[in-house]
Amino acid sequence: MRGALAAAAILAGAALALGQSAPKPKPGASGAAPPAAAPAARIGCVTCHLALDDARVSPPAKLFADDIHAKSGFTCANCHGGDPTTEDMDAAHDAKKGFRGKPKTADVPALCGNCHADAALIKKYNPSQRVDQLSEYKTSGHGKALAKGDATVATCISCHGAHGILPVKDSRAPVFPTRIAQTCNRCHGDAKLMADHKLPSDVYAKYAKSVHFEALTKKGDLSSPTCNSCHGNHGAAPPQVASVANVCGTCHTIFADQFKQSPHAKAFADMGLPGCVTCHENHEIVHPTDAFLSTGKDGKCSACHDAGTEGARAAAAMYRDITALKTATEKARAALEREAEAGMLVAKPQFELSKAEEDLTKARADVHLFRPYEVQQTVAGGLTIATTAKAQAAQLARERGFRRKGLGLSLVLIGLSIAALVAKIRTLGPGEKP
Repeated sequence: MRGALAAAAILAGAALALGQSAPKPKPGASGAAPPAAAPAARIGCVTCHLALDDARVSPPAKLFADDIHAKSGFTCANCHGGDPTTEDMDAAHDAKKGFRGKPKTADVPALCGNCHADAALIKKYNPSQRVDQLSEYKTSGHGKALAKGDATVATCISCHGAHGILPVKDSRAPVFPTRIAQTCNRCHGDAKLMADHKLPSDVYAKYAKSVHFEALTKKGDLSSPTCNSCHGNHGAAPPQVASVANVCGTCHTIFADQFKQSPHAKAFADMGLPGCVTCHENHEIVHPTDAFLSTGKDGKCSACHDAGTEGARAAAAMYRDITALKTATEKARAALEREAEAGMLVAKPQFELSKAEEDLTKARADVHLFRPYEVQQTVAGGLTIATTAKAQAAQLARERGFRRKGLGLSLVLIGLSIAALVAKIRTLGPGEKP
C-alpha cells in the first residue's frame, strides 16, 4: 500500500504540460508509453487500491478511471514506476522495477515533462499539443521560486490535478476558462501563504467585481480575460510596468494604439506608471463611464491633474464635448421614437442618427489620445447629425399635428353633411324622394 498509494497519486503529473529533467523512459521499462490503451480495471494498482478501505489511496484510484491518461492507455506505473501487473504489493513496489512512489514537489514538473516535452511521443496522441510547457514553467514566477527550493508554489498538479485529469476544453476541468480564477484563488486567496510571498490575497474578490468576470460568467463569453489571459499559464508572471499596455492591447487594440500616440505614454513611462491600469485598475476593472473625465468622485484625471492646470482643463473640455453629444443623441432618439409610436415613418432619420451614436463611441475612444481637439472634431460631426435628426423629428411632429387637424376638420364636415341629410329626409312627406 505504501507505493501503491503513490502509484495512483502521480499519474496526473504527466498530464500537465511540462517536463524534461527526469530521464527518458526506455521501451519496455517502467514509465514507457504503452503501445495500446489498457482498461483501468485491469491495472493492478487500481484494482488493489479500489479494494483498500483507505482514504489515502481509494479516491485517486476512483478518479483515475476518468483521467485522460487512463483513456489513452497509460497506467499508474508511467508516473510512479513499479510493476502494475502483479498483485504482490512488495513486487509491485519494487525499486528495482523503477518504483518511485509519490514524487516530491520539486520533481513534478520534470516528471510531467518527461512525456509532455517529448514531441515525438506527444504527437502520437495529439498532433496539435504544445511541448514547450516545461521550458515556459521554468521562466514563470512559480518555476523560479521552485528552483530556489520553495515547495509551496504551484506545479503542474496544483492546477491540473493529480488524478482524474481532464482535457483543458472539458468544462469540468479546473483550467477551463470559467474555473481558472477559482483554481488560481486556491493559492492566491490564501492570506497566510500570500503574506509569506508578499503578495495580496484579495485578487479574486476584486476580479469578481470586474467587467471581465461579468462577461465570462454571466454572459458566457469564454474569450473574456481571466487570470492566464494576462499573466500567462505555464509561464505565469505579472506584466511589468512597460508591458501592461501591450498586454491589454492584445484585446483592446485601438485603445492601446491611441495611448502609445498620446502624451501620457511618455509621461507614464518617465514616472514608472503602468499604462491602462493607472486609470482602469488591473483586477477590479469596472465599466468605464464619461464620469472618469469629471472632477466628481468617479473622476480619474484629478488624481494627477490639479484644478486649473492644463491637464485638468483638457479633461474638462473632453467631458463637456462628450456629454453634449450624448445628450443631443439621446434627445433626438427619444423624439424620433415618439413619432414612431405615433405611426410616423422614422426609419431614415433613425439610421442617420445611428451615425451620431457611432461618433459618440469614437469620441470616447479618442479620449485615449488625450488631445481635446481630436475629441472635439469627432463630436462636432455627431452634433450636426443629432441636431438634424431632432429637427426632422420636430418636422414629423408638425406634420402629424397638421394631419390630425385635417382629419378633425374632415370629420366635422362629414358630420355636418350627415346631419343636413338627416334633416332633409325628415322634411320630406310620404312617398317623396330626397
